[in-house]
Amino acid sequence: MHFVLCGSHSLVEIRVRALKSILCKLDHSLVSVSDIVQEKMLFVYLLEWFNFPEVPMQEEVLELLSTLSKHPSAAQMLRDVGAVDFLTQLSPNVEPRLRAVIDGTLDQLFELPELLPSHAMVYSHGQRTTTPTGVASQSQIIVLHESVRCLKFSVFPWLTLTNTDRHILSSNESSLRSSNPNLVRTTCELLCDVIMQDFPAEIFLQRPSIVKNLLSLLRLGSGKGEASYLHLQALSCLRQLCVGLRRRLRFHQDPSFYSTKQDQVSQNSSFSYSQEVRTQRSQASSPGAECSPRPSVVGRTGQRARGDGQDGDAASNSGSSHRGGAVVQAPRQPQSPADVTHLALPDMGAEDVLELQLQQLTLAQFTVATMEHAIPLLKTGRSHYQKEKLQACMEQLGDILSYHQSYSADIPHSSQVHHRMAYTGTAIFTIKLLQTILPPEKASDNLPESTATAIFHLCLDTSLGNVLPSMQETAVAYLEQVNSDSHDLYRRVTRAAFWMESTCNFLKEGEKNWLELLELADQAIDGLPFHQHLPIIKECVHICSYLWKFNQPSPLLQTESQKLLLKLLSHPLLPVKTETYECSLNLVKDCLGIQNVSRQEPGACGGVNFLLHHRVLYEISAFGLQDSVNVAAKDILLFLLKGRLMMTASTWDRFNEALYPVMPILQGYAGTEESLGNCVLLISDMSDVARDNMFPSTAKLKAALRLLFTKQPTVRIAAVQQILPHITSDDDANSARPHLDQPVISSLPNLYCLRNPLDITLDTSNKSVLKVESVEKLFSIMSSDTVDISLKRSAAEQLSVVLQGKLFVKDPNDIIYLDCLLEPCVCILRKLVYADPSLRHSLAQRNLLLLTLLRVLITLYSSAKFPPRYNIPFQAATHHAVSPYCCVLPPSSDLLTLAPARQALQVAWNTAWHSGIDNLLEEFHPDLKLSEAQVLSLRAVHLPTALQDCIQAIVTAAGHSSVTSALSRLSLYLLTDRLALPHLPTYSCRDTLNSLSWQAAVTRFLQVRPACVEDERLLVGIVAFLNAYFKQMHTESASDPEDEDLRWILELLLNQSPGEPEELKNHVSQKLQRELTSFFNLLLLRLSTTTDRLCLALAGPFKSQLAVRLLQSLRVSDAPRFYGLPSLERTLQGMVSLTAQPGWSSHCPDLEPVSLCSKYLSGLLEVISSFYVEWGGNSLSFMGKGVTKNAVISLLHLSHEMMAENKDKWSLGSEAAAEEASASQLGLAWLIPLWVDRDQEVRFASLGLGAALSSVPSGCQALCASCQNISGGLWGTLLNILLDQQESSMVRREAAFILQNLLVMPMPANAEEAKDSHWQHPCVHDEVSGVSLVGLPALQALLYHCQYFQHVALSASNCYQGRYTFHLQSPVTSGPSPQESNSLGRVFSTCSFKHIGLCFVFLFYQEDGCLKEVKLTVEILRSALYRNDECKVVATDARLTLALYALWPWLLLDDPTMEAVLELLCVYTADCTTACSSLCGSGPGAAPGSKCTLSNSLMHSVMKLASGIAPDNSPIQKLAFSLLANLAMSRECRGLLQKNNFVQAFLSVPVPKAGSVKATSMRCSGGSLLGLWLRLLVNLSFAEDGQQSILRVTGALELLADLAQHRRHALLTLHNLCFCPANKPHVITNDVRMVSMFAYFREQNILVWSKICGFFPLALKNPSI
Repeated sequence: MHFVLCGSHSLVEIRVRALKSILCKLDHSLVSVSDIVQEKMLFVYLLEWFNFPEVPMQEEVLELLSTLSKHPSAAQMLRDVGAVDFLTQLSPNVEPRLRAVIDGTLDQLFELPELLPSHAMVYSHGQRTTTPTGVASQSQIIVLHESVRCLKFSVFPWLTLTNTDRHILSSNESSLRSSNPNLVRTTCELLCDVIMQDFPAEIFLQRPSIVKNLLSLLRLGSGKGEASYLHLQALSCLRQLCVGLRRRLRFHQDPSFYSTKQDQVSQNSSFSYSQEVRTQRSQASSPGAECSPRPSVVGRTGQRARGDGQDGDAASNSGSSHRGGAVVQAPRQPQSPADVTHLALPDMGAEDVLELQLQQLTLAQFTVATMEHAIPLLKTGRSHYQKEKLQACMEQLGDILSYHQSYSADIPHSSQVHHRMAYTGTAIFTIKLLQTILPPEKASDNLPESTATAIFHLCLDTSLGNVLPSMQETAVAYLEQVNSDSHDLYRRVTRAAFWMESTCNFLKEGEKNWLELLELADQAIDGLPFHQHLPIIKECVHICSYLWKFNQPSPLLQTESQKLLLKLLSHPLLPVKTETYECSLNLVKDCLGIQNVSRQEPGACGGVNFLLHHRVLYEISAFGLQDSVNVAAKDILLFLLKGRLMMTASTWDRFNEALYPVMPILQGYAGTEESLGNCVLLISDMSDVARDNMFPSTAKLKAALRLLFTKQPTVRIAAVQQILPHITSDDDANSARPHLDQPVISSLPNLYCLRNPLDITLDTSNKSVLKVESVEKLFSIMSSDTVDISLKRSAAEQLSVVLQGKLFVKDPNDIIYLDCLLEPCVCILRKLVYADPSLRHSLAQRNLLLLTLLRVLITLYSSAKFPPRYNIPFQAATHHAVSPYCCVLPPSSDLLTLAPARQALQVAWNTAWHSGIDNLLEEFHPDLKLSEAQVLSLRAVHLPTALQDCIQAIVTAAGHSSVTSALSRLSLYLLTDRLALPHLPTYSCRDTLNSLSWQAAVTRFLQVRPACVEDERLLVGIVAFLNAYFKQMHTESASDPEDEDLRWILELLLNQSPGEPEELKNHVSQKLQRELTSFFNLLLLRLSTTTDRLCLALAGPFKSQLAVRLLQSLRVSDAPRFYGLPSLERTLQGMVSLTAQPGWSSHCPDLEPVSLCSKYLSGLLEVISSFYVEWGGNSLSFMGKGVTKNAVISLLHLSHEMMAENKDKWSLGSEAAAEEASASQLGLAWLIPLWVDRDQEVRFASLGLGAALSSVPSGCQALCASCQNISGGLWGTLLNILLDQQESSMVRREAAFILQNLLVMPMPANAEEAKDSHWQHPCVHDEVSGVSLVGLPALQALLYHCQYFQHVALSASNCYQGRYTFHLQSPVTSGPSPQESNSLGRVFSTCSFKHIGLCFVFLFYQEDGCLKEVKLTVEILRSALYRNDECKVVATDARLTLALYALWPWLLLDDPTMEAVLELLCVYTADCTTACSSLCGSGPGAAPGSKCTLSNSLMHSVMKLASGIAPDNSPIQKLAFSLLANLAMSRECRGLLQKNNFVQAFLSVPVPKAGSVKATSMRCSGGSLLGLWLRLLVNLSFAEDGQQSILRVTGALELLADLAQHRRHALLTLHNLCFCPANKPHVITNDVRMVSMFAYFREQNILVWSKICGFFPLALKNPSI
């Protein structure tokens, strides 16, 4: 309270004392945060602390705000008083360390308060344990970051390998170290084609020996011959590994596949605690299961030997488990086929896992090591620590960039192009790498000097900047941080290049937008030191002349053009100034020359108007006449001064007006020997020779007097002759003194010649002590006519002293006494005009005063003696020493001498001169200032030209090498485009290629079958290019209605002759197969998105033909346990892509769809049999896992195709595969073990296959039959998977789908029905009691035994974390007990509230996904709250309304989510006044300490939603009114409606005319806005305060009376209003409407009539009624 009272005090000491007091009390726990959060002014004063002029203790105040923001009520209070906006604006104005405190406070204010008590969910930073009894694993390092939804990685979850897998990896590692190049090559191919397809990519980081050997291969040799080929092989492997790692990263970051389930053989150090795990997890469903051997995948029951790579045998534990009923206690884990009898782990051999984990590579280490070894390869033709290694990599990149930039111009053209392309690709990679690992602000401390230099050169690369402008901007940002001098140099180059571009644009400007043209001209002039293109000067002068010749020109254009002219006239470069004067002189000659007399063009002289301005004439007179351009300047002035006869009167007047201010300057060149001097002398001449009144008499007198100051005696003599007429023409000339006789006149030329110059400045150092009155008194004495002359002189002399001047000191012998007042008066006048410039200028225009002063001077001069030497009597102000219009030139010599800067300016000038690089390269001129090497470099970077060169090289190629080289270049351009993302290039490689008709160039190579090894290599290059092209086309563009490229390739492929498959297989190399497989998969992907009709028509035949070819290639080796099957891997990958396309089997000309599908089924089952069953079923080895996975996914796709072709009858059983005996014996026994495979994707795909099978009754029967040997059968297996809390949601979802399909089967409800039912499932048999249950009773027993509802509750409690977001199925059979239902509802409510809060935080990161989760959560919560008072209490305690209010801005943007929220609130508020109160900001659901206002409650938002303009039958408006109708039952909500005058809007509701509504209709049209309002008014009218709010609305009662005849809710509202006696006077006052209403009721004999009449006996006495 002390701070609240003193926090706003104006004295800083009092404020500080109050702050220290509250901080001390908080530190010593005398008060707590909870005690002070109720004081709203405390928060206001804490924020206003920073508004005072002096702000001490800033850190303490911000820390206190940070502490308070962690309290929910305080955070809400801070938000209410505007702390978010205030702190956001304050942050930039404080120190960085305080800025961090503010950021933390803002983060707190953006978070929702915890909606449930913390004990309801155990959560800690780092690893999360979902079940209390689970075994924690140190190898599980995937953690959920608090602020983002994806998972952050350092290393992957550890995967343990079997002996077989370790042997495979070890063998390949040894082969990579071999000295035999062929063995190394084949090993790399095996790694790419097989091993990296089977093994998860992270295994190669966890056991990095293979990676290290691959990296070492990159350091072999000189990069030529054999070593170069091995480089390519190793790079292919590393690239494949990177692709696999990215795929695995996406897999682990996918929330749908998130799982805490440990790898089945993945333990930290040993398997010593496996027995403990068995004890916890091995719980048999019946005692008999303890000794039941696990069935094999084909139904055999024999025991297997250990160590064969299979799951192992059972080691059962018969110990009983504790079953708890509490929801918060983790339920017992159910059994899966792998857990029915816990299998002995295979013999993994002696392996120190901890040591291996310490040796594994993190993703960062792998990335750095790969760059460290691969980057040097970018320097083709070449003769720690993480930070240090990265710096070394960056230094290498800098060296490589320098190497590729500084190549010799003497090397062949192809090599120059290669250097340029390598430079471009390396530059793009360097910048993207910098963006990834190094923020610009830290570049100065970490970037090597060579890299900084390379970045500087990259910034100066004009051609590359034109191609990738955003990338160059990024490079500039780094350059600014690492080298400010280089950055300044870059800016100067950029500015000069911009001036050059402006110059070219100025010269080529077509449309005359004068302001833009003048701006371009100004920029072009700035660039003159660099381009020195002098013709622009002539253009500028002519523009200035043109803009000034009009009678009513634009003042703005005149001003801007004059600035331009003055800039040129005063330019520091002599060639520029000379050209300007020459152009101006030529223009003056053209306008004022004698030739214009014959033209008879009176307006021709207007062309010199741009020179007829005092600023221009000043520049020419003051500086042009003195410089080397003086000849042209004199000629210009002579033409103007002598051009009287060639000018119009207005032009001549304009010239005289402009000349007058510069006359003092021009008279400095007056003389009698030169023509210009004579012209200047004539200006002030008063004789008849001049015959011109160009200046007034006073101006000529001043000009003549000014000439007396020149050093030339002849000029002074001429000046005297010009002055005499002024003196003699005076009226008092005959009586005035002195008399101008010949001696006096002859002495006048030396009038201003003195021995020494005089100091005419005033002494202003001492302040006058005299008062104004004293000075005025002296002046009155001096000017009085009655005062004696001696007294006047004394007064005058005193005045001159008062004015701080000095009297002339004269020798009495040299002075003849004339007038005693003359000298002091002249002194006084001198001092006055010196002190007051305005007075001086005013007196200078008075001709009489000038003449009087001249006479005084002559009088004084004639009495004085001066030597015959010339000296100006005083130092007068002169013109500028340097032209005020002269620009300062930027330094240019260093830019023109530095090679990168000079080349950048050369490219910029030539590019601008030719309007782009396109014209520059097409119109090569001999005078082009570019070298041949520079042009070649431009061609290599300029994409249209470069791609055209490549296509032309393919067309005109004479051999394979030329085509291969061109294809490599094309692929590299495509790669560069992809590498540059997200930087968008100026030219898209794909779009540019489309304009070049490249298809014709490569078609001829695709139509001929390879005849030799060279042909095959060429075909590999072509297909590789097609791969790159179509991959980029798919990622770049949306679906085009015209897809010419796809049409072309489909038609080309479909027109190929079939050929023999065996011959094709034998002659096509593995590399070509690899490229073709990738290409076909890419085409299939493209076909799934195209909308081109022709492509869609061709897609069917293409897919069916490809399906036949793939089927022909599906050949399983005789020895499947050995890795010699890369072809099989690729074929299955192609099948996965193909079978994912709908209708792939429908367009085969030789086979029916069913037949083709059956062949696929046989082939895929054969693969499963060979690679899965024969290898022991659920093997823990990764060997063959890629084959198994792709085969199962293909089968899943195949099942959907078969369902589409034959919805009623299809199967994967033996009847569908009768062609193969092995398949007929296999049945579905192979499928069930896949459900518990080590690989999640296999589990997901196989369960999806089971879901497809179970969609038909025969599939359900087959699945059940396949699980007869498994304890718990099919139902128990699926429930185990579904209820496994550690399993991923995708796997559990597929299990749920199978159960859903099984529940659709007609299930017997009791034993009697089971006797006649063909569906005898589920079936449970207790071997102890001998009791068997079938159908619904068995399902109930299974659900009870598996603790189904407890598991569902636990899943719901985890749902809010965003990891298990799936729809919960409604139970089909008899549900749990009421206690279990309430418990489940509480858990649903709890997790939903938390999830809503979490989604609010995530909405700052991605809106769409979170809004979907909010909608799902709200739907679950609505179901939980439906008619469940206990859950509503939980919702109120958890402050549901606060969470929804915080989400409201996002809800307004998404109608479906808003509808779901309004439906939830309708359910929540139904018959629950506490819930209603929480919506209006009061009650237990509101924030502690908050007070309800008119604008900060959820109800206020709902009112705005209801009262807004909405389309007819808007579901949101209907729900809003329904919610308000519920809220109207609460007193607080009715009060809030009344305070907001909400009911007033009822009068503005459109009411249909009476004729359009049936009079007999007593029902309310609930869908209309009027019907919604009437329903709300009915609920309002149940309470007296609600009735009063209706009656207070003027006109509401009358409107209700009018509507009562047709609207039932209006009648019910009136009925309720009549129950209150206080309302009777309001109703009775309107007799006319009441008479009409009562008459209608009497006619209709409505029951309500009698009720209303019973309450108004007085009204019935009215005669009218």
